[in-house]
Amino acid sequence: MENQGRYNVERSCLRCHERKIRCDKKSPCGRCVRQNVACQYPGPSRVKRQPPKKSTTDMAARLEQLERSIAALVREQPSQANTLPTSQHPSDNSHNTKYIGALATPSTGSPATSTGRPEFQGFPDFLGKDGRYINEPLLTRVLEKEQELRSAIGSPSDTSSPQRGPIIKAEGLLTNPLLMQLELKELYPSRWQATVLWQTFLSRVDPLVKVIHVPSVQSQIFAAINRPESVRADVRSLLFAIYFAATTTLLSDDIHNEATIADLRKFKQGFEISLYHAEFLDAPTITSLQAMIIYQTCYRYSNSGRSGWTMHGLTIRAAQSIGLQRDGKHFKLPELECELRRRLWWHIHAADSRVTEDHGLSVPENNIGDTDFPLNIDDQSLSESAATHVSQARWTEMTFSLIIMETNTRRQEILSNLNEFSDGDQILAEFRTSIEEKYLRHSDPDIPIQRFGFLLGQLLLFKTEICARQKLIYLRGKQPSSLDYDVSQKTLLIACTALETGLEMHSDELLRGFRWLTTTYTQYHLLTYILWHMCVYPEGLHDERAWRGVNIQFAMMEDPSWPDPGPKWPIVVQLKNKAQQARQARDSAQGQSIIHETAAAEPAPIYTFDIDGWDPDCVDISDWNSLAQSLSLLR
Repeated sequence: MENQGRYNVERSCLRCHERKIRCDKKSPCGRCVRQNVACQYPGPSRVKRQPPKKSTTDMAARLEQLERSIAALVREQPSQANTLPTSQHPSDNSHNTKYIGALATPSTGSPATSTGRPEFQGFPDFLGKDGRYINEPLLTRVLEKEQELRSAIGSPSDTSSPQRGPIIKAEGLLTNPLLMQLELKELYPSRWQATVLWQTFLSRVDPLVKVIHVPSVQSQIFAAINRPESVRADVRSLLFAIYFAATTTLLSDDIHNEATIADLRKFKQGFEISLYHAEFLDAPTITSLQAMIIYQTCYRYSNSGRSGWTMHGLTIRAAQSIGLQRDGKHFKLPELECELRRRLWWHIHAADSRVTEDHGLSVPENNIGDTDFPLNIDDQSLSESAATHVSQARWTEMTFSLIIMETNTRRQEILSNLNEFSDGDQILAEFRTSIEEKYLRHSDPDIPIQRFGFLLGQLLLFKTEICARQKLIYLRGKQPSSLDYDVSQKTLLIACTALETGLEMHSDELLRGFRWLTTTYTQYHLLTYILWHMCVYPEGLHDERAWRGVNIQFAMMEDPSWPDPGPKWPIVVQLKNKAQQARQARDSAQGQSIIHETAAAEPAPIYTFDIDGWDPDCVDISDWNSLAQSLSLLR
């Protein structure tokens, strides 16, 4: 055994060093002698390793690399960043149900690619020839499978159909309105017309878009009507937003009324000029944000283009710049101001969630912060003098808005954490019971706004159940070949019931005053699921009912008086054509079977229309903001 020089004895032998065990540093060492193996020490050419010297530049580079690694981990697990502890949930002031604790459990992130870099949150996406970007997973999945549907993007559904362009455009909001040679005073309505529009707003818009406190703002509104030049610019923007909203409701009664269209454009210009004078982008206020959310909610009726999506981005950033995502109690604000901030923030959040559906977009949830839900309370019960207020267990002026806010938010939480629940059906039952006990049971079907709220609440609950059923099937690892046909038909039945509920909201004569809003609720999600289901399963227990609902919806949408349904409608039309082809193929096969008198004693087969082996019931069809992971894995 080679004897090593004493210059190296202070180091462990190579074998002990490799095995990370203690060495007595003799030559040979005792452990090597006991194991009867050669003992070797590092030669004289090996010197002790010294830690490399680090310069400031090296440290900065390593910090930058570390930041990139952390950012990649965050992108891999987007749901964890949006999960709030139960104690910090925005609805802590509400009656919590048993599933809230489970909702705080983080879910796993999206898988990384083979290169080790995480995918862009697993979202499939598509870029049309006209530059339109779509990353809503259900829609992009359909487009991926059906090449001919891509040509429908940005094109009219039928050349014989009337061409319905936007009634108004949004460019004035981002350009300098002072360049327009307009005198603001020329855009004001007469005092009498302004008063009528204010009353129209109170009866047809304020119950649905409850962002203002009427008792405290009414004096400002009438002061602005009488002396518009004497009020602040943000108050004038609110005034013009009210005019614009009220005129939109009148336009829904007669969409071809040229005088009403002229008024709508005039009030739009007045709103844009006033908002510019209010310096909305640099100095947003509660009042100017109230004006924006009222304007944007009604803007969808006149323009279904991407400008609405873009404006919502401006509104969210403006709201975050004044801290609306933080509850006002943290800043010791007066109770009334806290409540107005809550109303405004959750209306902005709900509107942004809705506008994604119009454009086939699916984006990460915006930071909802820790703002509580608004109180379920009437304006008259909310005052500046009261120190505290409490929610009331009855129907109030805020109940309609709260149904939308809370149902949409809870749905996102349930869908994001569904894989953590041992019994998804029980969670859905508890969720439905919570909403029904808290809000829907207090509705009076003879009162229009309460009838509207009840129907909309039922539709949203049906939508939640459909989305959750799809995700549960996916999470349980079922493949299309092993799906239970009865379960698939039950999901279709729920979708048909939801679609019929939406049709009732529009056709009910008692709800005619709210039709301006229901016409903007295009049920893309339900129609896409039903039609794609009919492509795959053209025969079933509920196919006639499904086609009846689809045909009624299409007949309404093709009415020239109906506002432009948006850029996704041509795709739905193409999907309907494919479902009709599948049905015709089924009828043809049945006809041949009768002619040849085959399989007379056998049960009727279940006809399917194979589309690349894809089945709608093995896909996670969640809400439009969180559809991504399962669909990307099916690609």
